[in-house]
Amino acid sequence: MSYLDGIVFLDGRYVAARRAKVSVFDRGLLYGDGLFETMRAYGGRIFGLDEHLQRLRRSSDALGIPLPERDWRKTLEELLRRNRLGKGDAWVRLNLTRGAAAPDILPPRRARATVFALVKPVPSGFSPIQRRGAQITLLTYSRHSFMPEHKSLNYLPTILGKSAAAQRGAYEGLFVRDGRYLMEGTTSSIFLVRGDKLQTPPVEGILPGVTRRIISQLAAEEGIGLVERDTSVAMLKKADEAFLTSSVAEIVPVVRLDAHRIATGKPGPVTKLLQRRYRTFARRAAAAD
Repeated sequence: MSYLDGIVFLDGRYVAARRAKVSVFDRGLLYGDGLFETMRAYGGRIFGLDEHLQRLRRSSDALGIPLPERDWRKTLEELLRRNRLGKGDAWVRLNLTRGAAAPDILPPRRARATVFALVKPVPSGFSPIQRRGAQITLLTYSRHSFMPEHKSLNYLPTILGKSAAAQRGAYEGLFVRDGRYLMEGTTSSIFLVRGDKLQTPPVEGILPGVTRRIISQLAAEEGIGLVERDTSVAMLKKADEAFLTSSVAEIVPVVRLDAHRIATGKPGPVTKLLQRRYRTFARRAAAAD
């Protein structure tokens, strides 16, 4: 089924995807003047929605683009149902732009925000890499230096990073600072296992991932310590294990960095433990909301 065969939510209405339109003067289209959040639904229930909405509202306050008040859980889960995704696992994306206005760089004092949401099934390709692990590559530039803690529509660095990774046969690309320190993946956070502790780059200068925070919580419950510190490429190469986290892909083991094998080249015991814990936690939490 084509992505155009479904239903989208657009400015208060459920609309056939083929008929959904936004203005050519929408500032999200012209300038990337907007925000979004990506979530995962389990069995038709969205996991971590409240935390994602909190992050979106913080960003919308910072950019001065008010998120319209409505029952977003009811709205988004109805969208899942209308797309026949009320029982399976799905990807959910909520988008907010400043809206249509004269094509000037300076934002208008008043503009009606554009809000739309999209859903689709979780890609089947995640399961094999969750079991076997993935190859990653390095991107020798930072994602961006301006407001990295906000998930803006300015996604060109991510697009270029994903494209570069694909050209090298890698699942994900990691942004690197100063040619040495790992920052984050194009759509993920990075963790290393070193001895009896997890290590991850400090949150300053990167997106504060929702899944990243939950993994830290679950690790603590298992008695696994966490260190946030500058994390070099050399540390990754010598790690006992490594894995990526994101809302949709959950936990993906890292088994190779380009031609370099990470540890045994297979998912390690800590990664497997956290995969099980996260999946159980996410499904139970989604069902309880």
